[in-house]
Amino acid sequence: MSIRLPRLDLTQIFCDVDDCYIAFEMACNQTLQLLPYDGEAKPYRSRLRLSEVMTIVIAFHGSGFRTFKDF
Repeated sequence: MSIRLPRLDLTQIFCDVDDCYIAFEMACNQTLQLLPYDGEAKPYRSRLRLSEVMTIVIAFHGSGFRTFKDF
């Protein structure tokens, strides 16, 4: 017996996650500018933005599926 959440509004979830991530990224950029950088490490870039990935993860957890493959 699984408990399902009411229908998720993915647009609203994405907007909330994206707003939160933008604020988080700005705060990190201000903090990281204070740290020395040696120029060696390159950040990994994906085709999906982090807020899009987080929206998928939130939708998965709210869907009631037990495995991501079945989702």
